[in-house]
Amino acid sequence: MIPSTAQLMVEQSKVAWQDQEKSRWMKSRDKAYDYYKGRTEAYTKGYFSESIASSIVCPNINITKRIIDRISLVYMKPPIREYSNENTPDYFYQKSFKLQRAEKLCNLLECILIKPTWRNERIEYDIIRDWEPLFYDNDPLNPSAITYPLSVRSSVLDTTPELWAYWDIDNHFIYEKGTGKKIISEDNPEMSNPYLMLPFVECYSQGKPESSYFDTDASPDLISTNEQLNQTAFNMNANNQYQSFGYGYITGSNIEKDKLDIGQDKWSFLGHDGSLNMVAPPNSVPALVESIKESYKMLAANYHLTAAFVENAVAESGLALRLRSQELMDSRRSDVERWKRIEHKLFEVEERMIAVEQGGDAGFLLGIDYDESTEVLSEEEQRAKWDWELANGLIDTADVLMQKDPDKYPERQDALDYLAERSGVEETEETETSPLLAALTAPV
Repeated sequence: MIPSTAQLMVEQSKVAWQDQEKSRWMKSRDKAYDYYKGRTEAYTKGYFSESIASSIVCPNINITKRIIDRISLVYMKPPIREYSNENTPDYFYQKSFKLQRAEKLCNLLECILIKPTWRNERIEYDIIRDWEPLFYDNDPLNPSAITYPLSVRSSVLDTTPELWAYWDIDNHFIYEKGTGKKIISEDNPEMSNPYLMLPFVECYSQGKPESSYFDTDASPDLISTNEQLNQTAFNMNANNQYQSFGYGYITGSNIEKDKLDIGQDKWSFLGHDGSLNMVAPPNSVPALVESIKESYKMLAANYHLTAAFVENAVAESGLALRLRSQELMDSRRSDVERWKRIEHKLFEVEERMIAVEQGGDAGFLLGIDYDESTEVLSEEEQRAKWDWELANGLIDTADVLMQKDPDKYPERQDALDYLAERSGVEETEETETSPLLAALTAPV
């Protein structure tokens, strides 16, 4: 039975009226997303009077994006996925790229939805930040239906009403949020769900909460500290604007005040007994800079980052860097396991879509290999590592070339072709690299 949109409107209004906590939750998520995107001017100027806010350049210290990007290590390099049907990945459009973005937003907001969508004869991946779960059963943690707003057209002249999508196991339709009017699609006049499942994958950065479905927070420590740093930087800009040249004052009795032209680049005639004086206020800029740096360091520690993340980096050995980043590496291991589970849930939806839309068999997801993308070695350590791996037959010269310049040699055959060109001998996978050739192409 297709649910009534009128009842759906009543339920949504009831939720909006009863649950102010949901409104606070959405407001904090919108604010966190604004800070990640660098849209912070309105938040910073809200702390100052309109007169001073209009005359000072508003700073934007975007530590939110820098920290979130730094701790999102799982999809820094695209994983290697192995399928029993080698043609299955042909249906996926920008999957690794979208999952990289999903990981960052999940770390920022703590929970998001990923919705695989059959579009343009392929599966595309929509990331949903705002949605409303509906619970028809007695399970308060697993929704029976999900409704969410569709993307809007970026046109001032567009008058299309706000559209929402509704999904449950049996039904799917689009409706206008304000009126509840259903939009009948020619492709699906029965408004049925062809997949007979909710085509969404829930992503929680800290695991699914136990107390309530939306018991999550959008990085409150990160956002509040970023807000404080912007406020401090605004005060520093105001100091530079109004106090860097000192406070000027004029004394004397025979001064025509109406004719005085005040300005840092102007001089005025003061009369026979007038005098111009300057008072230099204390320089508070160094203290403000130090305050910003210390706040930055304490925040970085909350996210397993070292003080070197804030200060200028200095050359260190790979071992020293790994020891400093041990907490971050430990956190990445748990993140990898969590995203592996998400990938398997995602494949369940992809498999169903390929079967319904193409009548094909997606096979099985055999495994996912996340490359250790965070290992940092000095030049000497990297050369020693390659020498040991070459000596023990774990890699060959082509592997070294691919590691040194993956953009130039993305495939193994590209490296083999280059080596063949250098040696003047046709080289294939089975051809054994000569010691002379290895010496010529060894890293220096």
